[in-house]
Amino acid sequence: MSEDIVQQMRLIQEIVCQLDIHLSDSKPEITDQYGYLKFDNSELSSITRLSQYIRLSLQTNARTVVEFMQRAWRLPTPDLIISVTGGGKQCNMSTHLRKTFQRGLVAAAATTNAWLITAGTNAGVIREVGKALHNYRYKNRKHALDVPCIGIGSWKHTAGTEQLNGISKIVFDVALDRENRPLNAPRPNSIEAIHMNIADEYSVRAYHSKQSEKGRWNLEPNHTHFLLFDGDSYTAEDVLLRRTEIEQELRQINTTLITTDILTPTVMILVEGGELSIQAVCQALENNVPLVVVKESGRAADLVADLYTYFNQVEVDRTDSERRFLNKERTLDVSYREIRLNAILQKHRVENSSWVDQIKDRLCRIMQQRRQLITIFKFDSERHHGNLEDAILEALLNATKFSEGIHNEQQCRVAELKLAMAWQKLDYAQKYILTDRTISKWESNDLRRALLDALRRGHVDFVELLLEYGASLEKLTTVDIEQLYEIVDADNVLPVENKLKPTRNDYHAFYLNKQFDVDKVSSEVYCCLGQNARRELYLWAIFIGRFELGKYLCSKTWNQSVAALIGARIYRLAAQIAMHSEAKEEYEKNAKQFDYYAMSIIDRCFDNDEYFAVELLKEPALSFDNVDPLKIAQEANCRVFLSSKCVQRYLDNQWFGNINYKRKAVNFRIFLVTLIFPLMPIFSIFLPYVQERKQVISYGKSGNGVVIRTVIKSDHDVEFNPVRWSNKIIYFYHAPIVRFYYNIIFYVVFLGLFSYVLLIDYFPWNIIHESTNLGLGRCEFLLHIWIWSLILEEMHKFYLTDHYEYFYDVWNLIKINAILFYLIGFMTRFIVVEAVFTISKIFLCLDLIAWFVGTLHLFTAFERLGPKLLMILNTMKDLLFFICFILIFLCGFSIASWSLIGTASQINWIYDDYSRLINVTIDTSETNSWSWQLAKDIINYGIWKVFGQIDPIIGADSYSNTAFVLAIFFVAIANVLLLNVLVALFNVTIQSVQEQAHDLWRYQRYLIVNEYIKKPLLPPPFNILYYLFITFQHVYKLCFNRMLR
Repeated sequence: MSEDIVQQMRLIQEIVCQLDIHLSDSKPEITDQYGYLKFDNSELSSITRLSQYIRLSLQTNARTVVEFMQRAWRLPTPDLIISVTGGGKQCNMSTHLRKTFQRGLVAAAATTNAWLITAGTNAGVIREVGKALHNYRYKNRKHALDVPCIGIGSWKHTAGTEQLNGISKIVFDVALDRENRPLNAPRPNSIEAIHMNIADEYSVRAYHSKQSEKGRWNLEPNHTHFLLFDGDSYTAEDVLLRRTEIEQELRQINTTLITTDILTPTVMILVEGGELSIQAVCQALENNVPLVVVKESGRAADLVADLYTYFNQVEVDRTDSERRFLNKERTLDVSYREIRLNAILQKHRVENSSWVDQIKDRLCRIMQQRRQLITIFKFDSERHHGNLEDAILEALLNATKFSEGIHNEQQCRVAELKLAMAWQKLDYAQKYILTDRTISKWESNDLRRALLDALRRGHVDFVELLLEYGASLEKLTTVDIEQLYEIVDADNVLPVENKLKPTRNDYHAFYLNKQFDVDKVSSEVYCCLGQNARRELYLWAIFIGRFELGKYLCSKTWNQSVAALIGARIYRLAAQIAMHSEAKEEYEKNAKQFDYYAMSIIDRCFDNDEYFAVELLKEPALSFDNVDPLKIAQEANCRVFLSSKCVQRYLDNQWFGNINYKRKAVNFRIFLVTLIFPLMPIFSIFLPYVQERKQVISYGKSGNGVVIRTVIKSDHDVEFNPVRWSNKIIYFYHAPIVRFYYNIIFYVVFLGLFSYVLLIDYFPWNIIHESTNLGLGRCEFLLHIWIWSLILEEMHKFYLTDHYEYFYDVWNLIKINAILFYLIGFMTRFIVVEAVFTISKIFLCLDLIAWFVGTLHLFTAFERLGPKLLMILNTMKDLLFFICFILIFLCGFSIASWSLIGTASQINWIYDDYSRLINVTIDTSETNSWSWQLAKDIINYGIWKVFGQIDPIIGADSYSNTAFVLAIFFVAIANVLLLNVLVALFNVTIQSVQEQAHDLWRYQRYLIVNEYIKKPLLPPPFNILYYLFITFQHVYKLCFNRMLR
């Protein structure tokens, strides 16, 4: 956190100097009083909520202030400005009205991404605003949500300003020098060390509320930022004028975005208040800022509410009198209206002393002219149903219709749509803004900007509505995409290593690597994206963390299943580098949803057209630059997609090749053909085969549309010629299932040969067959050739597979261990030393075990055996945890019991005839000293008791009795408790695996089919001929290319 503070202080100092912000009117030097505030006494930590402040001259230009807030404080661009004014000293609202105000204010600000602007003092209505923010932060503390609340006040009228005094520039320079000091620089002296401590202290200043002095008020602790203006001689009216200018400048903050050129909506809320509040209201209405008045909150608010009711009634009476054309009645109405107005003013003159007379003329004039900009909120009114946020929205919508800044009807509709999106009022937009009657009046450029605004906000329903009424994704430009990447919230985006705010190119380089050529978007800034728009927007939504929007845009891409797979791949990569566990879980959850979405799409396509769906898996995705769907699914670990019906049908076609797998007992028939005369498929011509044919399909009502696709037909189909016997042999050899059966047959032979050599024909090298000649037996020689052929095959597999994926597979790790065991046994085989020969025999025996365990991998290809194997592998995880527990009890019991039992043989107590101790002797023989045999005896003593096998303990002394009691406890714990817990764990694991065992087996089947597609035609050891052939072919090509040069 301290590093972030130092960086922020550096940025503020830089921006202050660039903007030439002075300390006060009387002190022309650059301000050096800014930084962080904390309002509690706790130590600074990562969960401490800090506020920022700056002291600046009252003469500072409003545009400069707004630029400072954006650049130095880095506040997010607001969609709404809410200015709260009212009672600065007290607020006598009822409890129900106070809660309604707090809830409605925060709901409006949080929903619309708003800034709150107040006077910043801890009194009156501003204190109620602070309580509302505090409650909101507490309820949303898990998501760290906050609303920017800016207090604009006076340095002179702020209490405790001595706590804010400090020389931030000097302090920061010390911290900066500390960061830039080279590593070999001398250690700082004591004076500099003191300055460093001062820097740590003054980076965050503690502000403690004191007893309010006359005319000075404490800062409200729940505000996020404070602008404290200072000048020579100024009044509260001067600060109010500066605040009004800043609020007016904030209305221009959104016009720099490409998504809109409409002013940022601004609304003022009046709660209670006095003369200054009335002046603020008059200035706001003169600037066409809508006003929401909280009625029954007291004083100024009630005065404005009563005057609003009066002028509304005057307008109604005037309309009636004009309709009747009675001049006499008009004269009476004027007199009556004056009496009513004077009665209202007199009522509030009594309650609010004399300031009513000072403001009445200006207030009445402005209210009569700008009455449409005023909305009265009453918490028990049926109009707003007690929701302050609805009253704020009503005021803003009224302002769009009567504001002088909106020159035509079309701009009014655009402004209304922007408000509807900010408040997520889809029903209002469908009813009044985007309808069949009004859509013809919308221009394409306005629809494009509205679509960009909806995308920026992430409102899926508004994006769908705009697309329905003619907005086009294809008309968005490159600069629009870049703008969308720039204006997003950096807290929700997907992480990129070593990038705080990644750009579009950073995301593509990190998440898409070289596999996707997604940079084919035109480099021209204002060129339309065209057919790339859907893909670019979909990737943008994924990268910035808009999952729901990403799902919707995925449905708009040209290849939805591949788009979903790419989304799953991106989220899985993000989960790998995410720092927080909650983020990892969220990314994994999103990846699973995209995985399921891809499966549902491809299976729905498969249900409609089987051949077309399978062809989709074979063909590269053109909309994503020819990526392979199945390769993406495997990289993203999309097991649900790979276990789908369509993928399984594709695997059937790949696994059997041109052999007709739909015939009865075809697996058994293929196995018999491979078993009888292996590698000589004499009977392969009797197997059923299929052929691929081109089929022409017409579509459309008139039948003019034509599609040519590949279909599979049986060789017995009368429409086609039967398959020739030569092609049948070729088809037979090209089927991966044939290679699979050949590998099984020869693997069984290999294991038999290996077992024979180790049992019968493995002796020291120089005495084989009772001969002194150095040599190897024929069986062992053949065994070594066979194993080296397996090593060559594994090296070929490693070359063709991604290294991370290769080591991730547990079966590959088993083969690596088997190869390492063999290499150790093979190298020590030729050293004629007894100890070395022992090592060779042991490692070759371990190698045999590893090759036997490797046969389990072959079971994954069978539907009945594959799920059972997965259950065994998962229960082994439980077994490992159980072994850890049992070892703890085993070691404790075995060592303690053996120590007790062996004590009698180690120590000899010698007594005389009168039971008096004469001497003590200790047995120092080898049996009572440390040896590996002792460790073996200890383990052997305890291990069998785990399974309930208990040997009687000989002896009746205390040692033996204690060991007997310990044995009872150990057997009860190990045999009764732990073993039964293990069985229960196995049961739970098997039930959980059984529910998804079929899908997991389908995924394993996909892996094994891919593996055997890449295997050579000949199994080990004959695959050596294949590798020699491809080596010769490669060398021949190299020589031929050199000759051409």
